[in-house]
Amino acid sequence: FGMSNFAYVKHEAGIDDMFNFETFGNSMICLFQITTSAGWDGLLLPILNRPPDCDLEKEHPGSGFKGDCGNPSVGIFFFVSYIIISFLIVVNMYIAIILENFSVATEESADPLSEDDFETFYEIWEKFDPDATQFIEYCKLADFADA
Repeated sequence: FGMSNFAYVKHEAGIDDMFNFETFGNSMICLFQITTSAGWDGLLLPILNRPPDCDLEKEHPGSGFKGDCGNPSVGIFFFVSYIIISFLIVVNMYIAIILENFSVATEESADPLSEDDFETFYEIWEKFDPDATQFIEYCKLADFADA
């Protein structure tokens, strides 16, 4: 849609040799720029041009299209609809990732240590600290961790 309506828009502001709607690849770059909201207004400004800021009679070799003016109503409709749709998709994906990670974290913390775990710990600790000093020697720490 962008290529068919904005391919021959005058190069100015955000539309230049790389960021334009002349080819499929460049159009995809522009759509990515709009999706990330990085300077999308610079892409919209040339599309809003009307005479005398553009030339209605400019010839484009290899094409039957004349002029390098944009179509403001189509441009605004295209940009607003694309921004709304892409932001809804991007924001929803971002929220889905956050909720997924939250549910994973909740599941991992849902199984706290049980009484049996504490009893096992106390029994093993008693083997390494029979006098109940609440300290063990550093050289026994690796064996304690392995137990």
